[in-house]
This record gives sequence, C-alpha cells and structure tokens, in this order.
Amino acid sequence: MATYYLGLSTSGHDPALALVDSDGHLVFAEATERFVQDKRAWGIAPDHVNHLELALNSVGFDWAKDQLCVASTWPMVKAELPVQVTNAMLPATDGLWLRALQAHAQGNAGASLLRLGLTSEMPDVLRFDHHLCHAVAACYQSSAQDADCLIVDGEGEVGAVSLFDLRDRSLKRRWRSWGPGSLGTFYAWLTRLCGFDWRLGEEWKVMGLAAYGQVLPDLAEALQSVLEVHNGRLRFAEDSVIEAARATAALHARASCEPLMKAADLAATGQAAYSLYLDKIIADIKGEVPTLVLSGGCALNSSYNGKIAGRLGYDRVFVPSAPADDGNAVGAAILAWMHHTGAVRIPESDGSAFLGSTAAARTVEKVVSGAGGLKVTDVSGKAAHAVAERLAAGQIIGVMRGRAEFGPRALGNRSILADPRPAGMKDRINLSVKGREPYRPFAPVVPADEVDQWFHRAQPSPYMSFTLPWRSEAISRVPAVVHEDGTGRLQTVAPDTAPWMADLVHQFGQITNTPILLNTSFNIMGKPIVNSVEDALGMLVTSGLDAVLIEDVLVEA
Repeated sequence: MATYYLGLSTSGHDPALALVDSDGHLVFAEATERFVQDKRAWGIAPDHVNHLELALNSVGFDWAKDQLCVASTWPMVKAELPVQVTNAMLPATDGLWLRALQAHAQGNAGASLLRLGLTSEMPDVLRFDHHLCHAVAACYQSSAQDADCLIVDGEGEVGAVSLFDLRDRSLKRRWRSWGPGSLGTFYAWLTRLCGFDWRLGEEWKVMGLAAYGQVLPDLAEALQSVLEVHNGRLRFAEDSVIEAARATAALHARASCEPLMKAADLAATGQAAYSLYLDKIIADIKGEVPTLVLSGGCALNSSYNGKIAGRLGYDRVFVPSAPADDGNAVGAAILAWMHHTGAVRIPESDGSAFLGSTAAARTVEKVVSGAGGLKVTDVSGKAAHAVAERLAAGQIIGVMRGRAEFGPRALGNRSILADPRPAGMKDRINLSVKGREPYRPFAPVVPADEVDQWFHRAQPSPYMSFTLPWRSEAISRVPAVVHEDGTGRLQTVAPDTAPWMADLVHQFGQITNTPILLNTSFNIMGKPIVNSVEDALGMLVTSGLDAVLIEDVLVEA
C-alpha cells in the first residue's frame, strides 16, 4: 500500500492537480484547462472526476490498496479573510466574483474522491498558505540550495508580495506584505485599459504590444504613482492619487474595437511602470545569496525577467515552468508529503516540466490504421530528422509527443514548430494557423550551450521565462523570431533535459546551418494547448498546418 499526495489549485481560476508519490517525487501535474479545453477553466473543480481518474491511472495508482492525501492551496475561504475588496484598480464586482469562485473550489476540494469510490465521506483536506505553495513549487523545480524566493501575484491571504529564505533546501518566510497593493492587479488594470481582457489571460498581448510604443512622460508619472513600495512591501496610494492617475490613463485608453496600435504607448508606459515597481522591490530585498527564485503570476512577465540577472544584485534568476496559480497544486502536494513524513527540506527534482498526460495509445493506433484520407507515416527512430527536413522546406508542423508540459508555454511536446529564417513566417502562422493579432511574437529555441552566440545577457531559459536582446549580427538570420524591439523570449534546450527538442534543433542546424527553431503553443487563439489526438488532428484539418507529429506517427494533410 502506498500513499499519494494530491495537490489541488483552489483559487477558482487556473485550477490544476498534482500528484506526489511516497518518496516525495512529483509524478504528475496538469492544468484543468488542458483536459476540459476551456481557457483558464474558471470555476471548474481542480479534481475534475475524469481528469483525476486519468492522472491516477497514469501513475500506477492501485485503486484497491493505495491511499490519497488531499491538499489545497489556500488555508481558508478568501471571503473570510480580513482583506477588503477594493475598487482601486478593477471593479469590486470582479473581486467578489473571484471570491465566490474560490469559496466553491476551496469548500469542495476532494469531493471527487466520493465519486471515484476512494472514500465514504468528505476527506480531510490539508490546507496550506497560498504564497507558501508558490514558493515550495518554485524551489522544488529549482536546483538551488540557497536563494531568496520572491512571490509577487494578484492576491495572497493578506497581501500580494511575500519573501522567503531558501537555505539548504529549507524554506522560511522572511516577511509578507499586508493590505491592498498588488502588481498583478495593476497589470490586469493595464490590460483592460489597452482594450484586452485579463480574465482571458490577455496580459501576453500587452507585453507584446509594448515593444511598438514609446514611454510617455505624463502617463508614466501617473502610472508610477498608484503603488508605493516600502521595504519591498506594496500598498496602493491614497484614493485621490489613484483617481488622478486613472483620469490620466483614461485619456490613453483603447476600446476593444479600436486599432491595436492605439494602445502601444500605453502598453509601453505600463510595462515601464511595472518594471520600476519590481526594481524597487528587488532592490529592497537583496541579501547575501546570489540566486533569486521568482514566482507568482507576475513571474510570467518574461520581458521584465530577462533584465534582472546581473543588474539588480543577483547573478542567477530562476522562474518555474508554472509560476501562476496552476503551479500551486505542486506546492500543496509537496507540502502534504513534507507534513506527513516530517521532512524539513524541499525534495530535489530534475527540473522537468514534462509532467502531464500522454496521447492515448488506442487513439494513436486508430490514426495509424486509417486517418480519413490523410497521409500517415511511421517515423520511429527518425522522427527528428523527418520533421527537421520538412521544417527546412517551409512546412509548419504541430507536435504532440511524450508527456505534456506543465505551465502555460509549450516546450516542444505540444508545440507548433517552423523555420525562423523566412521573414514572412511570423505573419503566415499568426494569420493561417493561430488566428491571432499580427504583431504577436514567437519564441526561438536555442541550444543551451550556444545562447551567448545569439543573445546578450545569456542565461538558461528552459521554460521560456526570459526575454533577451538578440545580437545584432543574428537578427537578419532569424527574422521570424525577432520581436519589434530586437528581443526574443527564448527557450534553451539540452540533450539531458529536453532530448527530443535538442535533437530536433541539432538536426535542423545540420540541414540549414542555423540551429534555431520557431516554437509556439499548439493551439489557436482563445483555446488551451491541445490535449488529445482528436484536438491535434482537428487543428491539422482546420488550419494552415502542413503536418502533425503524434508520438512517432507523422500525419500530413
């Protein structure tokens, strides 16, 4: 009989589940949105019955003998915490709606065990501090023994910033901010001002658009006044200051029906203000250790992340593959294991993000036996070469291979890949495959040991967490993955951590003399990354994809 530890992200948005085994190894982690194919999966249970059943079966759970310990990512219902909903940035109705969703997720955590016959009554649930879950999840995936661990998000129990000390893999909170004051809320407000919807996760659009704008001095002064930083802690400014800033910002706001570039200066100025706030926080927290572990939803801001190392006192910066609330499922599961075993140190991991589900073998077999007129080729043993040849010839190929990545970025196992050398490739994919705005950039995949040949401020970026400036001599060689400001949100790959992608990039480099690939998520705009073989084939026949690789089966239109 074995005990598995089930961590559930119970924020009411971005639900996810994670499983840790009896030895403290993370054996499964996946966001609910992937399984239900509903972006951000608002209000959906993180222990969705069918998803949980699949996860348990995939890790070899013995339904007759094994036990399940359940943990959630909040200590209680947010509505019962001493934090008032505020209209400072977003409408108070948004805050009340979020609290209602969280109350439902938190109150019903573990109910699916009843449906699955694993208990005869509602299970006891271990409930952990929200920011602690963020910190444990990030430090688990990191190899650091000692680090400062900074959590910055939309809202914790009583504030939106926490600082932890990681020493010899043991974690201790140094301080937390109290009261209103949130960079996550600030960026959600900025997203709305730019004509996008933060509830759909459209903060990405603001980050990409910022490269096309200029920082406006009057607007910058206004946006830089709404938050105050004191010893790393954040608080909103006085109501009168915020009202004045809102009035100034409204003059630059874009309605969703207006041209995108109307919001470019607003996006650039808002990103600059965001960067200034985080600069102040990091300057205030810098201690003796050279490594910063950064997590929370704000750690998804790769444009800022790439500017930290070597500039703010830290030599190394680590951001986990899933820094937002979906990643907290991992923290809860690890904390449950530590609580049960008495461990005081966070267990070591290999850092892999490939923790999710795999393509259903039976469905893959059906594809091989007959794919409705599509060309099917078994490329076992030569998949990387077969894909590299087709990419070099100008094809756009979707890949569904191995275990799904945990986190919002596709890292090669659920990716759309293309040749970065043609200048028109970005427009082609945005228009005919992704169906998204033409300005939006794509990620370059680069061998980890060659990053400094292509980028300034070279650093590891296995999860696409850092945007770096290209070297000037490289820009003309790979224009499809160079953003408007001369940067790229890179993914670094190495044979020991990402063998499939490392091999593919190598094969492509052998053919083209350019060891870089264009990588983007295997989805269309507004939908989660594909989860099933049917999802992948549906994109093949309804978009501009030329082929899909499903495990070692190449399907061509």
